[in-house]
Amino acid sequence: MNIGRILKKALFYMTVPKCVSCFDKLSFEDCALCPKCLAEYYETKAQSFCSVCLKPLYECSCTNDYLDSHFVHKVIKVLRYKASVEGVRVPAYELVYNLKRGHRRDIVKFLSEEIAESIRNSLKLENKKYIITNVPRQRSRRIKYGVDHSKELAKAVGKLLDFEYLPILKSKSPKAQKKTHGEERITNAKFDYKNEYDLKGENVIILDDIITTGASVGTCATLLKGLGARRIIAVSFAVAYKDNYTPFLTEDRFS
Repeated sequence: MNIGRILKKALFYMTVPKCVSCFDKLSFEDCALCPKCLAEYYETKAQSFCSVCLKPLYECSCTNDYLDSHFVHKVIKVLRYKASVEGVRVPAYELVYNLKRGHRRDIVKFLSEEIAESIRNSLKLENKKYIITNVPRQRSRRIKYGVDHSKELAKAVGKLLDFEYLPILKSKSPKAQKKTHGEERITNAKFDYKNEYDLKGENVIILDDIITTGASVGTCATLLKGLGARRIIAVSFAVAYKDNYTPFLTEDRFS
């Protein structure tokens, strides 16, 4: 008899978790999404392609001009993010929305497994050692929601891939990036590093849930390079920029 599994089942049915997209009750075998919404998620994922290498995004590591100029020559992702149409719930995007605002372990588990799979597809891991860190959440948002979701995600991905997680960076951004637009995203992306870390010669993965323009990841990557990182790879669940994206030269930034 597996006592741990029995306790997990008891806790599961006491909390009665629901699908993050349609709010139907989940079975014990489900993880964050019900079977119907899970099928929709995989459909969204299958429709995300890179216009540069033509691969599905979950097998692609193409970067954009802004990140490439900030020492990030590979960006690993799962799918492309688009703003939801009002009244239409898209399972892939509801996962991110709920990740930012709650403490559901099943969402972290689902997303970390999807991200880890994309890392395996894109890097083949090549028997290289990687350190994984995250773009830290802005302080007021961390206080409001009680969690740094990208930190939890990075720790979970690190555990799946046997990468060491280090909390290298800290946020000094005056406000959340989602409340900024255009070039303001760059000026608002303020971060610092903790002095106890030496990354000389290390391969570093920096994780964020969504890369919208690359402002936060680019700023953080520059700090990691200053700490001696040899190779920096950005990883996110979703990207919201066009493949040929050049920051802030056009209002039509999103695909």
